[in-house]
Amino acid sequence: MSKKKEKREKKAGKRMKKKELLACLMDFIHTRGQEPFTMKQLTEHLRLTTHPLKMLCRDILTDMLLDDYLVEVEPGRYKLQNHGVEMTGTFQRKSNGKNAFLPDEGGEPIFIAERNSAHAMNGDRVRVMYYAKRRGRGAEGEVVEILERANDTFVGTLQVAPGYAFLLTEDRTLANDIFIPKDKLKGGKEGDKAVVRVTEWPDKAKNPRGEVIDVLGRAGDNNTEMHAILAEFGLPYSYPTRVEQAADRIPDAIDPA
Repeated sequence: MSKKKEKREKKAGKRMKKKELLACLMDFIHTRGQEPFTMKQLTEHLRLTTHPLKMLCRDILTDMLLDDYLVEVEPGRYKLQNHGVEMTGTFQRKSNGKNAFLPDEGGEPIFIAERNSAHAMNGDRVRVMYYAKRRGRGAEGEVVEILERANDTFVGTLQVAPGYAFLLTEDRTLANDIFIPKDKLKGGKEGDKAVVRVTEWPDKAKNPRGEVIDVLGRAGDNNTEMHAILAEFGLPYSYPTRVEQAADRIPDAIDPA
């Protein structure tokens, strides 16, 4: 086969297993939300130009219809099945993307895919739309509103570039580093430990955006690392100057006499 033909075939659509194609379909369907789509729109978006892939796609759609996961709103037009069940509860973010929702009324956790998380943070109170359950799959939902933020500050190490920076966190609930504009560094330099507040997380952005609220010192320094641990657990790591001055006047040893 010529390289030109091989390149053309790859562009036309690579060979995919059912599991891979299903993941692509799920991404497309949830991106559409409640907007109906056709088989043609689906195959064009996923670049499914070969007959076997189109047939496999149709088979998966048929399974989703039988599972009541999709509904055919009119001949040849489909959309995500929404049974109108909304719940409030707590969002659990996982760095591996296997996020969960814990309903206030109890019961089994509901899986929330990253694409359906609305960038909710760990511990946030959220409102979730519950979707139909697919055969052989656990419950699944989508965050439709963030009711209350649990935490918006993180501790980590600054990685500074000429025009921007990132905070590299050790928080296992946050898979993405925090992007920091240059004018929000507050004097932080490469390798500094810092406390950063997340200011926004745009819908289509991979990384949350934030600003430095405190520079703790150089990573690896004993005092810096101690302050970083305190800050990570939300404990005070600095005190007003007058308090620190008073503490300095206390002798290391007190005469028992």
